Amino acid sequence: MENTQVESQEFKPVYTVDEDGIVDYDHDEDTLDFGSDDDSIFADDNTEAGEPHSTIPSEKITYQEQIRMIHLRSHLNKLIDQVEKRRYTTVRTREELNKCRNHIAYLENERDRVFEEIEKTEAEENVAALFRLHATHERLCKELEGEEEIVKSIRERLNEAQDDLSKAEVERNKFMLEEHDLIQKEKQLAEERVTLARIRLRKEQKHALQAESAKKHRERSEVESSREREKRDQHLMEEAARSHEINSRYLNKTLAKIRAREMEEHERSKVDMHRKMDMLLTLKNDIITNRENLAALQARNKVKALEEERQVFLEKQKILEEGGNPDEVFLIKKRLNEVEKQKQLFEKRQQENQIGILSKILMEEERVKNKKKLQPSLFHDPKREKSLIVSPHKQRSKLLTEYTKMSSGLEKTAPVRTLSPEEKCAQDIAEREDGEKDEYDHREIPVPPQRNRHVTDDSQGQSDTDEEDSVDLAKPEFEGLWDQHKPYHVPKDIDMAAKPPGASKMEKEILQKVLEKHRDGIVVKQVAAGREFSGCPFYSKPDVIHFKDFNVGRSYKKKVILTNVSYSVNYCKYIGITERLKDFIKIDFDPPGQMSAGLTCEMMVSFKPMINEDLEGEVNFVAQTGPFSIPLKCTTKKCYLVLDSYMVDFGTTVIGENLRRSFILINKGALGTKFEFYKVTGMKHGTCTTAPTSLGRLTTADTMRAMSPESSECLENLAASVSADKQAEMKKKQDASDLGKITEPGTDAETEAGVVKSDGNGVNDLLKSHDPDFLDVPGESRDFPVSEMEDFGSLDGLKVGSISSGEIGPFSSVKLDIVWQPTVPGKVNADFLVSFTDPLSEGLMVSCVANAIDVPVWVERQTVDLKICMFDRLYQDTIVANNRATSALKLKFEVCKELRNHLELLPKTGYIQAQSQFSAQLKFLPRKSLFEEGGKYFDKETGVLEAPMLISVADQAQPVPFTVTAVVTNSDIEFDVSDIDFGYSTIYESVRKSIKLTNKSILKQEFGFVGLPDYMEVQPNDGFGTLLPLETIDLDVIFSPKKAREYKFELCCKSLINRDFKIPCKGIGVHPPLELSHQVIHFAATPMYDVSTVSLHVINSHTSSNEFTHPVPRIGKGEIASVGPTSFQFVIPEDCPLTVSPTVGTVLPGQKSRIQIRFTPKLTESLIKKEAVRMATKMLEAKADREYREAVKMQSDLLEQQAQNVQTKGKSGKKSAKSAKPPAPGKGKSALQAVVTGGEIEKPKAVVPPDKDSISSDSPEYYAAIGSLLRQFKGQFKNYVIPCYVASGSCGNPGELPYSIHNTLYLEVHCPVVKPPVVVISDNGRTTLDFGDVSIGQDKSRSITVQNISNKPVELKSSILETDGPFQIVNAMRMLSADATHTAVISFTPTAGRVFHEILEIQSPNGTLYLTLTGRGVSPIVNLSLESQVVDMGAVLCNEYMEKTFKIHNNSSLSIDYFIKLDSMSLLRHSKSQGIPAFIKRDKKSKNLVGTQNHNGQCVFDLVPAEGSIEAGGSKEITITFAPDHSSENYSDGVRVDLFKQQESHCFQLIGKAKPHIMYMEGGETIGPDVESLTILPVITDEEEDFKPPPYTLFVTLFSVAKDDEFTTASRDVYVVCVRTMAVSQKKHGNPGGKKKDRGRKNGEYQFENLQPLINKGFNFEPQRAMVEAGSKKPVTITWTPPAGHNPTEVVESSVYVTLKGDVNEQYRIILRAMVVSE
Repeated sequence: MENTQVESQEFKPVYTVDEDGIVDYDHDEDTLDFGSDDDSIFADDNTEAGEPHSTIPSEKITYQEQIRMIHLRSHLNKLIDQVEKRRYTTVRTREELNKCRNHIAYLENERDRVFEEIEKTEAEENVAALFRLHATHERLCKELEGEEEIVKSIRERLNEAQDDLSKAEVERNKFMLEEHDLIQKEKQLAEERVTLARIRLRKEQKHALQAESAKKHRERSEVESSREREKRDQHLMEEAARSHEINSRYLNKTLAKIRAREMEEHERSKVDMHRKMDMLLTLKNDIITNRENLAALQARNKVKALEEERQVFLEKQKILEEGGNPDEVFLIKKRLNEVEKQKQLFEKRQQENQIGILSKILMEEERVKNKKKLQPSLFHDPKREKSLIVSPHKQRSKLLTEYTKMSSGLEKTAPVRTLSPEEKCAQDIAEREDGEKDEYDHREIPVPPQRNRHVTDDSQGQSDTDEEDSVDLAKPEFEGLWDQHKPYHVPKDIDMAAKPPGASKMEKEILQKVLEKHRDGIVVKQVAAGREFSGCPFYSKPDVIHFKDFNVGRSYKKKVILTNVSYSVNYCKYIGITERLKDFIKIDFDPPGQMSAGLTCEMMVSFKPMINEDLEGEVNFVAQTGPFSIPLKCTTKKCYLVLDSYMVDFGTTVIGENLRRSFILINKGALGTKFEFYKVTGMKHGTCTTAPTSLGRLTTADTMRAMSPESSECLENLAASVSADKQAEMKKKQDASDLGKITEPGTDAETEAGVVKSDGNGVNDLLKSHDPDFLDVPGESRDFPVSEMEDFGSLDGLKVGSISSGEIGPFSSVKLDIVWQPTVPGKVNADFLVSFTDPLSEGLMVSCVANAIDVPVWVERQTVDLKICMFDRLYQDTIVANNRATSALKLKFEVCKELRNHLELLPKTGYIQAQSQFSAQLKFLPRKSLFEEGGKYFDKETGVLEAPMLISVADQAQPVPFTVTAVVTNSDIEFDVSDIDFGYSTIYESVRKSIKLTNKSILKQEFGFVGLPDYMEVQPNDGFGTLLPLETIDLDVIFSPKKAREYKFELCCKSLINRDFKIPCKGIGVHPPLELSHQVIHFAATPMYDVSTVSLHVINSHTSSNEFTHPVPRIGKGEIASVGPTSFQFVIPEDCPLTVSPTVGTVLPGQKSRIQIRFTPKLTESLIKKEAVRMATKMLEAKADREYREAVKMQSDLLEQQAQNVQTKGKSGKKSAKSAKPPAPGKGKSALQAVVTGGEIEKPKAVVPPDKDSISSDSPEYYAAIGSLLRQFKGQFKNYVIPCYVASGSCGNPGELPYSIHNTLYLEVHCPVVKPPVVVISDNGRTTLDFGDVSIGQDKSRSITVQNISNKPVELKSSILETDGPFQIVNAMRMLSADATHTAVISFTPTAGRVFHEILEIQSPNGTLYLTLTGRGVSPIVNLSLESQVVDMGAVLCNEYMEKTFKIHNNSSLSIDYFIKLDSMSLLRHSKSQGIPAFIKRDKKSKNLVGTQNHNGQCVFDLVPAEGSIEAGGSKEITITFAPDHSSENYSDGVRVDLFKQQESHCFQLIGKAKPHIMYMEGGETIGPDVESLTILPVITDEEEDFKPPPYTLFVTLFSVAKDDEFTTASRDVYVVCVRTMAVSQKKHGNPGGKKKDRGRKNGEYQFENLQPLINKGFNFEPQRAMVEAGSKKPVTITWTPPAGHNPTEVVESSVYVTLKGDVNEQYRIILRAMVVSE
């Protein structure tokens, strides 16, 4: 129960209220459970604290209760929110209702007021106002009605809101008791948390006390353990000391043996060195001889080659003279020689193959013999089989049996003979030839481990090991497990002898399988838990078998533990060790058999070194998972020599003292060596070291220095002082050193060692017998009569201590001393060298520093440097005197009399105590008089002062001198001008003057302009700065007057040392009549070819001339400007990309004028042309280079082709030699040379760049240069100053303003230009898109490509083009990434015949690209080659056709597309034909052009081509085809010519007739309608063939005019037509016979019949009879002359018949009607 209570107490819910009012509880799940075994602690803590247990409530809130509280709080919050929301809705609705009621009251008042006005207006009878008031009254009434409706709806919503509010409050009040209980429980929960926190705090405090007590206990334990550790260490040290005493007995003997062995090695190496030197000299002589022989051989070979070439040339000439082909002859010889060489080579290879086969046979025989010896059981041997017959068994002794087993085992496991490399190679070849069988034969059959054990347990090796262990220094102090190793013996109960050859078949098969597995080297993969084992299967301890610091002849053993770290059972088999280690390493390893994972086995490694060399190798094993190896290393004893300090500092010492400093030479290696310690100051390191070095590490400078004349002379002097044998030896060594460049790396170290090393007595022996002049020590005097090197080296007071040479043993140290006995004052630096006899140890250098002084009183600083000082400035320093004497001394400080006015030492007299210091004060105040008083101590040109000072010491004859040095300089600062005149300046601008400020001192000086008036300014840094020595800087003095007056003042420059430098200034302030709203204009960063615009105002604030109330415009103290209109004019500088609008204007008093400034940055013309020239030059150079390479390639191809042709001719020359004439001598050769040495191609010459003037502004090169410059543009910033001239009065023409220069205003414009983000890359970068001429209504599209040349994405937008304009953007803009492109398509559709111009803006965040769109709308002009609007196709026979042509001429300036349409093909044709016929309506305007059509559904008229394009000024021929399928007089159709499928250009009608026969007549009046009848014509059957159709009728009316009682003759024409049939055109292709052909060839004729009655009536026909040719029309003239006595009022009517003869005979009846009419 307690645990549950604790959990409820420690639960900490955290709740927050979100936007929706829902309470969210968040808690950490880890804090929900605090129950543990220590819960009883809480009760104990509470009891100890003395708090009553009743403070915790008896009934705690459980977890479920807390969850319920959370949900209840959430629900209550929701209810509260609902109440608040609905209350808010109710209040808002109520407020809205009040507003509506107020508005209604307002409208009612307005309505009443308007009604009163209506009544008043009616009384006044104002009709206009009455109507207006009535309208207002009606509007107010409507608004009142609407507001009433709104009030009604609002009242309904208010009621609903109040109901909802009531419901929500009722719902919330239901939970009032629960809410009260919830609040109480939340308080209780908070109290529980506080209680839990207190309990937790007490628990933590208790744990802290426990931790502190544990810490104290731990510290006590550590103290006790440290004491025990000290006791144990003390005991170990005592044991080690005792062990050292025991081992020291054997140490001396061992060291003696080692020294003796080292001496022997040294002598042996010496002998080897001499031998190697002799070999090198011999090698040098051989190389020289070989070089001479090689030179002679090369010369002989050259002569021989020249002779052979001459012989070849002569032979070729001879063959040419004989008419042969030399190339062919020499080719044949060459091939014969090659065949002979191949033959010899084949024979040689054949002999080698035979020798190889014989060697293989011999090797195979030898291998078989070896097999028989090693494995005799595998071969048949009768003697051996006979010996296998066993005699009766006899009892033998046990000892003899064991001996027999041992000897038989040794015989059977004898080691295999190691083959030489040649034998191994031959054996491998034989194995590859013999196959797998032979591969098995040469392998050793695995022997059981029991037999191998006898090989390792050699009795002889064991006896040697036992004998050597008695004197082995590597014997361990304490015996361990490794001495208890026992060799493995074969168990007696196991007989592993090999089976005799007569084994069973099963045993042989098993043995064969085992051998095959071993032969294949099967490796088993281990897989455990799905993972395959990889890596080394066994871990060895130690990882590396290392025999360190071994002695030759001694034996060493190490035990190695192998652990199976694979996943499962594994095996381990020893394979062998590295070949080099077989003679020294012996492995004792018992195969453990099957080993589980984690098990270990042991291996004993024995090492008996026979040579003193480092050895490395591996011990190889094979496991079930694969082979592995253990590294093995054997290292000899070596010296490792170091010093504990490489620098010895004696400090400062008085002459006569004797000091000694020591350092320790430590040998950390196991090999001892002899050392020599000597001083080498001033000597060359190459002559002082005895250690051998490697010549390969020497630099070129070291080699040249060793071969220099100085070193040769030194060697000669050294050789003169030694014996003759040593001299000869040194010469040999020097000669060997000359061969450094040609010797091998292995002999370089030995050769150099021979030059440098001594013969065993060390360097000191040579230096003692050498002349002292050999050592060229810098800084030392050679006047000392010193005969020995030791005396010479001790002149500086430093020398070697008592130990100068000796021997340092292994793991030991030697203390060496350096003695310091100074005799001469001063600092001494010396180097000491410790050299060693060990050839692998380099010498160690020790540097020594000391300082010697000679008098008791001395000054620490012999030279007191005051650095750089200024005149009239005080400088102080301290002079410190030191007394090394043991008594107090009196001091007196003296200054030379020339400098006593400038230098002073205080105090002048003083006492210095014994072995202490005394400080004196030095004061230096240089004055200007130093130039006259300084004398020899002061240099007037450089300003350097060197003042000797003395300190006189009582009872000391020699004073203590020291020197005071200083460089004295002045502190002047100069201006480059004497005064500054700023001239006239307006109160709106500033005048800047530049001055130069120079520092005349050699010290830097800080300066500042102080006390400046408010209208003055000095820049930079507000007039403050630092002047470097002798530096001159530029300063800007800025004058900004505040009002119009005259200014006079002084500028004061003050230095840091409080010196003042003044310069007078003056200027005049001007108050102009006008002012600018902005004096400085800052344009935004504008991309190139973009536009930026800003605005400012010109203000005329001069409205009164009263100077006492406000400042008035004037120049200085001049006259006041008049009040009135004032004019201004802006003057733009040349080549300035700014535009000011307006430039000239007038401003009235108290007004202002707006000025707009436009900034359009563009590239200059010269820069563009320069870039264009550069690009053109680069293109020309590339073109010339390309042409040159092509020409070279063509020439090389041509030469190759010519050479091939010459060779081809040479081959064919022999065949044609008999027929061809022999060429002249040398003719062929000269021709070949002419081909080969053809004319050389000249390299491309320098390209002449084009002239700048030749590049026009509309050329592609010009726009390409603009694009290149825009991409390379880096941005620029320019400032422009625009003057604004001002004058009183109105302005006239620009440039004629009578202004005063002093009233000029200046406008400064800052123009930053940046790289445009977007450029045009299409059309060479042109920004003008010209659509050219486009027909009205036609659509033409063009594209323009832009590219983003910035380094970030750009979002493109376009400006809105004119909505009713012709230009339109087809595709939308988009986001462009860096270097991306976008192609915008723009269409142009002109609506009128004029030029259109519009600007398209492509906008980006950082700039705008302006594109100029232009195009011209053109109305197309087309003419037809037709004489009238009606084209008559004439008559044609049925089912035949007729063609006519006409042309469409394009007279416009652009090509057009035409489309020809027929009305008969229109979709509206049938709807139009449903109307009343035209002959009934008699309306010519609504005439339908479509007449009779074919019955077969095909068009009777056809126009080809019906559509096409006509170039500007061109024409197109159109062919009209008329093909009717039945006879009719009313064929017609309408033709409409449309341009661009939109505009109708022309309309005309086609008419035609179809006749059944070739002859017909026409003319007269129309007697029938032009619409074909819909009646069905009767069909003539065969029975009615004799039926004659009625004649055709023509109606002709003649009108005779009556004049003066006379009648004129009336005349009319009718036509007889003969139609040309298709039979005529088919005459050539048809059959010559046939009735149809005769009919087509026949012409027609006509004849009038019975004309006499008509002639009597006055009619006449001319001609009455005639022939009509096919395809022609014959007119017949009918005249009527009224006969005499004719009654003019009567109408004469008559008729006549005409017979037409063609393919058939037909009759026409002509009805004549004649009458007389008046004029």
